[in-house]
Amino acid sequence: MIISQDLCEGYMKKEDLAKLSREELIALLEKYPEEVRPDDGSTFKVNHEDLLEATSDIIFVIDKDENLVYTNQAWRSFYPAKKDLPFGEHYSKYVPDVEKDRASQVFHAVINDGAVIENEIMKTYNDVGDTFYFLTTFSPLRSEKGDILGLVGIMKNITERHLIEKRLKENTRILEEKVKEQLVQSDEIIGLRDLNEEFIKNAPIGIFMMDRSGIMLRENPALFKIMGRSHGEKAVGVNLLDHKGFIEAGFGDLFEKCLREKKTISVKNAPYVPLVGDREIIINIVMTPILDKSGTVEKTIVMVEDVTEQVRITKRMNRADKLSALGFLASGVASKLSDPINRMYMDLNFVENNVDEDNPAKQYVEYLKKELNVIKNMSEQLVALSGAEEGDKEICEINKILTTHPLDVQFNRMKSKGLEIHLDLPAISPRVKAASKQLKQVLHDLIENAEEAIPENEGTIEISVKPLEAKAGKFVLITIKDSGIGIPEENLGMIFQPFFSTKGPEATGLGLMIASSIVENLGGSMGIKSRPGEGTSVRVALPLTDAEPEQKLHH
Repeated sequence: MIISQDLCEGYMKKEDLAKLSREELIALLEKYPEEVRPDDGSTFKVNHEDLLEATSDIIFVIDKDENLVYTNQAWRSFYPAKKDLPFGEHYSKYVPDVEKDRASQVFHAVINDGAVIENEIMKTYNDVGDTFYFLTTFSPLRSEKGDILGLVGIMKNITERHLIEKRLKENTRILEEKVKEQLVQSDEIIGLRDLNEEFIKNAPIGIFMMDRSGIMLRENPALFKIMGRSHGEKAVGVNLLDHKGFIEAGFGDLFEKCLREKKTISVKNAPYVPLVGDREIIINIVMTPILDKSGTVEKTIVMVEDVTEQVRITKRMNRADKLSALGFLASGVASKLSDPINRMYMDLNFVENNVDEDNPAKQYVEYLKKELNVIKNMSEQLVALSGAEEGDKEICEINKILTTHPLDVQFNRMKSKGLEIHLDLPAISPRVKAASKQLKQVLHDLIENAEEAIPENEGTIEISVKPLEAKAGKFVLITIKDSGIGIPEENLGMIFQPFFSTKGPEATGLGLMIASSIVENLGGSMGIKSRPGEGTSVRVALPLTDAEPEQKLHH
């Protein structure tokens, strides 16, 4: 029996039917035509066609011959242009090309095997070409005997949900890729950080970090050595703007300029007194600001290079070049003066021998000879400034130089005057490459200075020779120490200057300058340590050579 519209709406309204899910709709279809008893107790049967027409899901039926034999109102609303097509058409006319193969597989699985296919997502297009996605269920339609007569399909529109899920999946994929990129970048950053840490730790230059208030935040091991600090003695936490050496070197102003201009600032050959100790060093310094997100200087990285030795070598080389040029000029002048000086000596000797002892001219001649001797000594010393030619150099054994002429004669003379001479020589004589005449002159003059510093010939002169190994190579260290009067502190800085002397008018003031010049031309160095009343110690370091001395032939 067909129930009236009013009676049907008394049981369930159309808008309520439209809200039924696929499962609820199937349950109603399975119960049809079961009797339903409303609240008033009356008995009636539901018209299944009204029920199918009322649902919002698309419902269609295909017979065994693959022809479309039924569609509900939801189908016709979705395909308005196709609602008047005659039934009996092959279902594939309503299936988009992209889904035809799958639709064929589904149809045969349901019709031939009686399969129930649930929750298949299928893609289709409406009449104007818009894309839609449906969640579909396909079930066999059977007769009372159980024979499969066709296929019933239910399609629920899930386009919006599907697109959201698709976007979520895509966003998830992008997010996963971004996470992977971040992880890779994180690994790279960690690697770069470790590399930077290793570089800073092993860098040969000092590196430290300051905050904008001037407090040292961090430093590398090389800074310990540059600053002369012992192991474990750190300056982290010290405000460098309160450090006297930092301020006196002008680094406070440099730091303020770096903060103000927000750019790298550098200074070369700056004198600096470290935090610990009082020795002055020469450094190159580079300050680089680190900016925060707002563009304000947050920290400053400072790189410090100790160039004390390089500056010292450069100064020594410049001085050696000047002395060499002076020596070249002096050598030429001295050679020109040699003959006139000798002739003057001969003339003065002639006059002296032909003048009576009581003649006043006798004393005048002696005075002239004395002054002429000063000129002669000075000219001979100036010749040494030009340095020895490479061809004039030979392999010299230090032990042999100190024990043979003329130094052995010098030692014997000093001993006869009452001086004590102590000579400490190694078992194997160190060898240097030098002009032996110049080397003997240097040692002779230094020993003579030590003799003159001891009053009344009551004292000791100690001469020691020791091999020395340093970063720059292997050296021999010759130390000449006396127990004399010493040198005042104000004179120590001037003793290597030309023509400076405290020995009186007969002294040329060139001895130490020429000695240091000869030593430096040989690649060595010379230093003096002295205090009034405690004597003087002169140290000469010369580079060693492994070459054998040449054997001289005797005829």
